[in-house]
Amino acid sequence: MKAEISNNFLLHATRVPSLHHEMKTLDLGHLTYVDSGLSCDTFNIVYINHPDLKKEELTQVLNHFQSHDLKYCIWINKENLSSNIQMLFNELNIEQQASEVGMAMQFEHYQYVENINHLNIRQVNDRESLAIYSRVIAENWSPADQNVVNYYNRTAKYYLDPNNNIELYIYYHEDKPVSCVELFPTNSDTVGFYGFATLEAYRGMGIGTTLLTFALNKAKEIGYKNGILQGTADGLNIYKKFGFKDYSTYYEFV
Repeated sequence: MKAEISNNFLLHATRVPSLHHEMKTLDLGHLTYVDSGLSCDTFNIVYINHPDLKKEELTQVLNHFQSHDLKYCIWINKENLSSNIQMLFNELNIEQQASEVGMAMQFEHYQYVENINHLNIRQVNDRESLAIYSRVIAENWSPADQNVVNYYNRTAKYYLDPNNNIELYIYYHEDKPVSCVELFPTNSDTVGFYGFATLEAYRGMGIGTTLLTFALNKAKEIGYKNGILQGTADGLNIYKKFGFKDYSTYYEFV
């Protein structure tokens, strides 16, 4: 499952930007990077996929972002974080900012969960609802990150194109959009769950769990066999409760 997690992570970072003529994705062999054209480290991603990364490869990418004055982040899993790369990071003053657990589950072991509050969840199906979705994500920063809104506005036609099989959902609490999730497939067998975000004032109300079970129900209904996600510490117990298992750790560097 480690390979499935890694493949989905990389595709999620690159697929939509690769379709946009003003955005850039480039595979240098040991790493892939995405330049969204926005100064936003949520979408400008350097993904290292091999432990034999060369200094020249990394400095080429870092120079690209620095010369364009763009924020970015670096992601690598523990399998690829070799002592060589760690020394390289130290030399270039690259520091770890966060970590997430790479998790996966098989839907054959998942039992549908019924919850009346699933009725509070609506699918994003037009530009207006996508704009609402983007604002929910943006408002998880203070102040709200306008780059997030701009990104989804610029890429709207790709997220809304049914041929890309990306599904976005918003949870409404008393008609206010407060939480969201994205289902992003690798292929017909594997789907990743991204963008789990609930506005701070509405956390601790069970909304996140409701959205998770809705997403799991939907994925199994569609026919996916495997589900993957990168879990933060505060959600690990909930994910494990519904069948996710730990397979790797992903580190974010800046």
